[in-house]
Amino acid sequence: MNILGYPLGLIMRLLYNILHSYGWSLILFTLLVRLVLVPLSIKQQKSSAKMSVFQPKMAEIQKKYANNKEKQQEEMMKFYEEHGYNPMSGCLPLFIQFPILFGVIDVVYKPLKHILHIPSDVINEMVDLLSGTVQNFNSYQAELSIVSAVQNPDTISLFSSIDPQYIDQIKNFDYNLFGLDLGLVPQM
Repeated sequence: MNILGYPLGLIMRLLYNILHSYGWSLILFTLLVRLVLVPLSIKQQKSSAKMSVFQPKMAEIQKKYANNKEKQQEEMMKFYEEHGYNPMSGCLPLFIQFPILFGVIDVVYKPLKHILHIPSDVINEMVDLLSGTVQNFNSYQAELSIVSAVQNPDTISLFSSIDPQYIDQIKNFDYNLFGLDLGLVPQM
């Protein structure tokens, strides 16, 4: 995740520096990522459409040579060659999209690292301070919990040992969209 998280994080940081809103930056970032993935999606859809057109002929070959798997495979390969079709071509776009999406997840879950560029050792120290005092601390959402804790006047004192420069960055981090705090985790 870190390999693609870093360049995607730079894009997200640029958007945040322009818009000064995590929510709007996230929306624009998502649109940009989707725009980049459109050619891959189109390729995958074209491959699926070809497959559905070829499906009756492929089923016919499978039925005709049901007892002879070797001949069946040979005829299928011949069919693919005649029509210039590669059955694996529809999978390639998916394999390319997965690392990009994992990079996006890394950026979204780690705004302190990617947007504010707070060093990992400082974030780890803050996680240690917070995990020792907060019940049901979720390590997957550690950075979101840190933002909430620093912006909460009741819990900011937990971070008295952290450089005030980082605390100010987190305090001023706009984590709202339409008045909703994006850092809050829904509770039942």
